[in-house]
Amino acid sequence: MKASRFAPLAALSLCLLAGAATPAVAQSNTGGTTARTGVPQRDTMRLLMRRMTVEFTEKRLEDILTFIKESTNADIEPYWVDDRHAEGLDKDKVISVKVENATILSLIEKVLDRAAPETGGEATWQMSESGTLQCGPRARLNKHRRIEIYDINDLLMEVPDYREVPQIDLQQALQASQGGGGGGGQSPFRNDQGNQNQNQRQQERQEQAEELATLIRDLVEPDQWTENGGTGGSIKYYKGTLIVNAPDYMHRGINGYRWWPTKQTVAMKTTEGRRYVTLGVDAGISTVDGFAQQPVTAVVGGQPVSSGPPGGGGQKSPANKEGDRKR
Repeated sequence: MKASRFAPLAALSLCLLAGAATPAVAQSNTGGTTARTGVPQRDTMRLLMRRMTVEFTEKRLEDILTFIKESTNADIEPYWVDDRHAEGLDKDKVISVKVENATILSLIEKVLDRAAPETGGEATWQMSESGTLQCGPRARLNKHRRIEIYDINDLLMEVPDYREVPQIDLQQALQASQGGGGGGGQSPFRNDQGNQNQNQRQQERQEQAEELATLIRDLVEPDQWTENGGTGGSIKYYKGTLIVNAPDYMHRGINGYRWWPTKQTVAMKTTEGRRYVTLGVDAGISTVDGFAQQPVTAVVGGQPVSSGPPGGGGQKSPANKEGDRKR
């Protein structure tokens, strides 16, 4: 048996594993900060993004998940088979798995892949609103749904080409001029297809939205959508949005996680009575859209002065240059 480098808690969990021998652990760096970020899902995922090298040989599924839970201190909830649920993970199922310098989340995914139950289909994981990592068969996770509204107006927008321009009714214009002309009367411009084109564009927009919904159902968990005969989620189009009622693991396949942890950190220090805050984790996933640096031009002393490119010093007026030479 190889030497273990886990913390005492992890070493204790090794002794809890049943079988003739404990798993061989080559390396782990599960230690680290447990600072809270204010988002429970991110806090749990930060614990599961640490890396380890570990090997389990013919170990019970319950013992492996207990080892992972106690060595990471993460909130993990396996969905077991019991008297009330026929669909779930088998605690006594024996599996073997090995990872080298992989994240703990990758280890969990491999364990779930090998622990696919006889009923309920393949197993996977998802996050709850309280930050609990729920793992079990998809049929069991499908009972925890939520509704999300996805704005797809940017995907449906088309740039108009204006191929059909209004036509001029010359006969009507001449009749109006012969009758003495006046400010009133009907306009000589005619556009009989305006309403027809608008209805056609709305119909094309509806068809594009349905194609997008079909594409999502074909690429993201295709067997779980109710439209495909599954029991997972449903997707409907309504006025530029897709309304999706599905479990978390299906939403993850559509839009990912905004709170996914990064390698940046949050640091705060106080110097001479002043507080300085360096944002890392929260600001790392934030962007500011619609703002950019642009050069501007002004007139100083009768001469144009430009701010120059972003980050540049800009052009100085002759008066400023003369002042620099005097100094």
